[in-house]
Amino acid sequence: MAQSKRTRTDLVGHLFPKAPPFQIVQLGRDAARKRTDNLRILHESLLENESMYPGIDRWYSDKVLPGLRTGERFAYLAFENQKPVATAILKLGEHTKFCHVRIHEGFRDLALGQMIFTQMAFQARHQKSVKDIYFTLPESLWDEKSEFFNSFGFAAASQASCQYRNGEKELFCSAPITTVWAQTLKKLHLLQGFSPGGYSLSDKILLSMRPTYAERVFTRIKQVEIRKKFSRRWQGRQAVVYGTQPLGALMGEVTMSEITVGPPDEIWERYGSKVGCTFEELRDYVGSSTEVYAIELTNASPYMAPIGIAQISHLINEDLHPPQSFLNVKMDAGGPWGKAISVAGLLHSWGASKQPTL
Repeated sequence: MAQSKRTRTDLVGHLFPKAPPFQIVQLGRDAARKRTDNLRILHESLLENESMYPGIDRWYSDKVLPGLRTGERFAYLAFENQKPVATAILKLGEHTKFCHVRIHEGFRDLALGQMIFTQMAFQARHQKSVKDIYFTLPESLWDEKSEFFNSFGFAAASQASCQYRNGEKELFCSAPITTVWAQTLKKLHLLQGFSPGGYSLSDKILLSMRPTYAERVFTRIKQVEIRKKFSRRWQGRQAVVYGTQPLGALMGEVTMSEITVGPPDEIWERYGSKVGCTFEELRDYVGSSTEVYAIELTNASPYMAPIGIAQISHLINEDLHPPQSFLNVKMDAGGPWGKAISVAGLLHSWGASKQPTL
């Protein structure tokens, strides 16, 4: 694990920059097979460590690239405004290894380490065969950042049996996957401002919809949602669509780009062709309400597949009680739905590059 020496003075004191969020991209089989630009960026970034880790280019060619092709390894790139600022490589197995983590100079104190460790821990947690996670690191980095590693469950470090690094003792750390994942869950609320695979981990509105209507959102048949109660202050926010029973699953994300309030007849006249239901269905829903909210839904991004709340409850060790209509989810509050949405974004970011944006 490489470390950088300088902090970014214009961002000191802020957990996240005010610029657009960091984007985290995962590289696997597709990237290795197609030799993508991101794979080239990963390779170039690794070569920058040649002086510290002699033979790292051979390691990339002989181990990393074949491992990406077989699915044994995954790599991660972090970008700020399209500039690569961090790289990481994970090797899966019964004893999973964080092979490489490097945060570029000037970005050490912006919680990128939190995001990268979380991404890799989640990937490991999703593999049933994994028993523990280990990594090696320079002694100076352990001395400087032991509190960070402790927070993920890595309580101690001892001298590594193999010394890969030039000029400094390398240490070995290990912890059970159950310990690492339990500690990771406690830190999900710290990840607001990151965007793994394009799925932002900022505050969200959870919108409950009947499965039929939810599916129409992601086929673009339904571009406007009508609610009897809502708030215009959420205009511009991201929403996660929950398909109610019998589906009972998180389905994807949308942007609530415009919110209009008015009498039902006027709302229907303006938006009827985009609501995705008949006027009779709307009238039955509205009842005696004299005013409703029309929420324009754009940038619909479906997850790879709906993720059931039973599955996600198991992953986060929390009971989830879906709202009847909607819920304002504060991602930094550490609540069950914040964890659930964070995990859904991490899970489905793996295939985000394959998903269409409608």
